[in-house]
Amino acid sequence: MFSWGEINLARPNDLAENRDSEKDFQFVPSTKPIITSFSATNSTVTFTKSDGSSYFLRRQRDQDGNVTFGETNGQALSWGSNARGQLGLTLAETSVVPSPTPVAALSGVPLVQVTAGGAHTLALSVSGTVFGWGQNDAGQLGLGDTTDRSTPVTVERLNLKKTVSISCGERHTAVLTKGGVVLTFGSGGCGQLGHNSLLNELTPRVVAELWGAAVTQVSCGSNHTMALVGPTKKIYSFGRGEEGQLGNRLTTDCSVPLPVLLPHEDDWSIMQIFAGGNQSLALCSLSQEPVKDLPGIVTALDMDTIDFWLSKCQKPKLWQQIRKKIKDMFSSTSSLNASFLDRSDDKHYQTSATCSGLDLVLLSTALAKLATKAKVLQEVETVIRDCLLPSLTGQPVGFEGLRVYYLLVELLHVPQLQQLSMGVADALLSLHPDRVAVLVGLWSRTPAFYRSAVETFCNVSRKHLSSLDVENRERTNLFMKTAGVLQRLHSASSKGSRCLADSVFHVTTVINTIETFVELCSLKAEREHRLIYHVEVDNDGLRIINNTNYYFRILLSLVKYPCILPVECKLKLWMYHLINATNLQPGRIQFNVHRGTVLKDTLICLRTSFHDPRLKLKVKFLEEDGLDDGGVSLEFFNTLAKELKEAEPQILEVNKEGVAWFSKKVAQLTDEFFLLGTLCGMALYNQCLMNIPFPLALFKKLLGLKPTLDDLMELSPTVAQSFIKLLDEDEEEAVRDLDLDFGGDAEDLDLLPNGKSIPLTKVNRQKYVDLQVDMVFSRSVEHQFKEFERGFLRGCPSPEWRMFLPDQLMTLLKGEEVFNWDDLRQNAAYEYCTPNDEIIKNFWRVFTEFSVEQKKDFLKFLTGTDRIPKVRSSSIMIIIKLTRYPQPELYFPMAETCFWILNLPNYSNIQTLRQKLLHAVEFCDGFGRK
Repeated sequence: MFSWGEINLARPNDLAENRDSEKDFQFVPSTKPIITSFSATNSTVTFTKSDGSSYFLRRQRDQDGNVTFGETNGQALSWGSNARGQLGLTLAETSVVPSPTPVAALSGVPLVQVTAGGAHTLALSVSGTVFGWGQNDAGQLGLGDTTDRSTPVTVERLNLKKTVSISCGERHTAVLTKGGVVLTFGSGGCGQLGHNSLLNELTPRVVAELWGAAVTQVSCGSNHTMALVGPTKKIYSFGRGEEGQLGNRLTTDCSVPLPVLLPHEDDWSIMQIFAGGNQSLALCSLSQEPVKDLPGIVTALDMDTIDFWLSKCQKPKLWQQIRKKIKDMFSSTSSLNASFLDRSDDKHYQTSATCSGLDLVLLSTALAKLATKAKVLQEVETVIRDCLLPSLTGQPVGFEGLRVYYLLVELLHVPQLQQLSMGVADALLSLHPDRVAVLVGLWSRTPAFYRSAVETFCNVSRKHLSSLDVENRERTNLFMKTAGVLQRLHSASSKGSRCLADSVFHVTTVINTIETFVELCSLKAEREHRLIYHVEVDNDGLRIINNTNYYFRILLSLVKYPCILPVECKLKLWMYHLINATNLQPGRIQFNVHRGTVLKDTLICLRTSFHDPRLKLKVKFLEEDGLDDGGVSLEFFNTLAKELKEAEPQILEVNKEGVAWFSKKVAQLTDEFFLLGTLCGMALYNQCLMNIPFPLALFKKLLGLKPTLDDLMELSPTVAQSFIKLLDEDEEEAVRDLDLDFGGDAEDLDLLPNGKSIPLTKVNRQKYVDLQVDMVFSRSVEHQFKEFERGFLRGCPSPEWRMFLPDQLMTLLKGEEVFNWDDLRQNAAYEYCTPNDEIIKNFWRVFTEFSVEQKKDFLKFLTGTDRIPKVRSSSIMIIIKLTRYPQPELYFPMAETCFWILNLPNYSNIQTLRQKLLHAVEFCDGFGRK
């Protein structure tokens, strides 16, 4: 080992006697395990020995000069003064920690190096992520500012740089990439950054003089830096030199890298370089073998280890050792996060929001191999259940901290490990929503794995659902948790790039459960009714009453997990909730309106007599016959929808494609938007239709989702097409020639503050388009939508509508526009006649001849609306009732809209039937009108 610079690294008691500097080189032989990684400042030493042990030393400032140290196992430890936040423990600035304490903020991160500077600390992960904390007055954390950090933060500017080594000086930092590039930042007052300048650098900057030199090691002293160029056996140094620490036989500072003047020995190979406070060392060897990669702090699981476990697990002497290794490995999040990396072409260094860095095939193969030995697998299961799962936090650090969730989900594919499903579900449910979004974003990049994960939880949910038992509530909890995981995954997927169809999340057997539970709840209501009237109820009846509360709670809870429900299940639950909600409320809301002034009269009713939205609505058209058993309300909302599009003031703007959106011109003092939302909510709550041609974007916003460019295509196709063309443009000059900026027009706000001064470029065009979409659907109509939403929530007090997806909610409110007319005939029922009677055959012949518009008019005549309610679209049934008259030609067909019954006179021929039916359909407005 060669050394040069200030002599002060002797034993503590010898320090006072060794104060001189050494400009020439001293050779120090070593026969003990050699140090293979070393970093030192005036108060801190970090090193790794050749026997694989890793140590962090902190020199204590006591009167005896004692030094303490501790060995780590994949955890970052810190202790001592925390005056500048350098311990990363979120303690008060004056706190002093006397013993090694885990840095919780780095829990689970697979670290390979931790290095301390004067009062700042950096850590490096296995895939090149750099974290920094502590003093930052000179920018030594590389974050672009001079603010201290008390907890570890990612040095974003070093992401994807393939960083393999870091070193800290007193107030500066150097990092080395796998390609041999050196970057420095922090204090530059002595030239220690190597940029031919004495200025500080707040962000990592490449040392240009070393570009292309294939540097293999860097090391920082207090105010100087060293770099080893392995192929040429040369060491370069720069920075403070007054103690001779630069090795150039001078005592002056140097701001550019210059060679260290080592003794010329062809036989020596430089193994390692170390920079102390004001000293420098070079470890040499007669061996010509290349320097091996530095041993990491964390141990990773690999196939060789698994093979050893499987082949030796039957040997008693080795089994205890294997058990310890299994516990060490599977209880350590750091170790698991460092395992099964994709090392082909260094892909794991690309770990980011779009890349996990894992070799998923290797992961799957390894776990499948583990499953071949029950003894080993059982031990793995025990450690994961008792140690790993309880240790997981809701805020894993960085992207590498999420790798363990790949392993946990993959474990559930092993049938023997499915009993871990509750623990894995708990871990996923405890994740912060932001971390779930990142995890789902990563999984979405590998659709096969994501689909497999979803299907795994669907299968587990299906298994738990099929075994629900009032006597075993544990199974209920299992089902709720796995269903909760599916819902979280689906919600995160819906807000990002959706790569899986909604049907993948469906637990198909849930429809049987819903039908069974609804039937049981109906039986309960029947038994309770009998008890009220003092009718004897048998033991089975009492059991149903007592136990059905359990099933009823499950029905209520299913609404929390809408992603597992096919749409027919949602409709059944929706109807069940509405029926129960309205039946529990005594009384009704009565609207008395004139057909000619229906909108005006309705607004008066809303402003004066609409007090309890939970009550059932009943509508009466004044001067018309007809009791409202549903049909009158259907026609009421159908009529309102038409008038609202032409109302004054014009609160809705309808484009040439027939799509309606909120007007930006109406004064904010009006309450029309609130009342419009109230009417839409009331229609939904009362199982009616409100066919206002709103775009899908409105229903996305009601459900808390952001509209996209696809939604703009529905509202403003021409504008949307221009944005698509902008995003597809390849030439920067063509984008600039558009002469656009982030300002607004005369009516709209700027897209960004001072937007007129921000020109549109190829780089910021995606942001420009996103802001334009947001302006159309949100910022320009912020007041209008908030008022509409407030009214909608008032008009529909049952929150269960949130279980529907945007397109499902839109159809639920607006009805089905497209209908299979053949179903109308196939599902028809008959009273006082049969399908084979001549008059019925004539009716269907005439109906078949109708145009689509005439068929819609017939539907309106029969039901009160020309659209099919979603809740009935799959099972719509009309009843044709033959009415016999002595002179049937004097009568027209009549409709009982509330019950979808057509009263058809006994016409003697098809011509009369056609004439009378067409007349009735054409003049169908009004109840009981001539």
